[in-house]
Amino acid sequence: MKLLRKVSAREVKRTFVIANDIRIQKNGRRFLGRITEEEFRKKFSRSKQKGLRMTTKQLDARVSPDWPRRLHAYNESDWYLGEVTVNEIGTWKKAGDLPLSWTNGSLKDTADKVRSAIEKDSGRFAKRARRAVKNMLATNVGLLQKEKYLLPIIFKGGTGTRGRKGLKRQMKGDIDDGCMRSIALAVHGVKTIRAYIGFPKETRAVH
Repeated sequence: MKLLRKVSAREVKRTFVIANDIRIQKNGRRFLGRITEEEFRKKFSRSKQKGLRMTTKQLDARVSPDWPRRLHAYNESDWYLGEVTVNEIGTWKKAGDLPLSWTNGSLKDTADKVRSAIEKDSGRFAKRARRAVKNMLATNVGLLQKEKYLLPIIFKGGTGTRGRKGLKRQMKGDIDDGCMRSIALAVHGVKTIRAYIGFPKETRAVH
């Protein structure tokens, strides 16, 4: 885990709001169907423009109704832009409705299982995760590390929203938002991922 520079909690919340806004449909459902790369770029551009206009208060209002614990954790963390390897971070428990055993280890472990399931067209591959990962691989995996508002959001292992609570294997970092994006990157072959990394304010971040 390598920390590059400190960033504000507002920038992290903005990233969360923009990335999630892309999936919101007119009926309010959070579902991003199969779209072309051009359509994704247009959706991202609209979401980014909207997010950049939001004040901190407006960003908080977008996060707090559905994710009050997340908003609290974001506010109570010191944030850094950094780099992590796929071997030292893990996804949310049962991310994307994947089997629990697929998410118990590192992101690399999860990605290896997902890659194998895609190749075999396995029925164990949850529809939600299969749709998300395959769509990203087909349309936008190349943007996921180039656009800072698509970077994953990670907490120091065992802190923040504690998305890996109860899992046997603890990691240096727990992905809070962007699990499917991170899996797609790892399946694509990316070894090191740029991300926003949060540490509890009373904990000194170690490079």
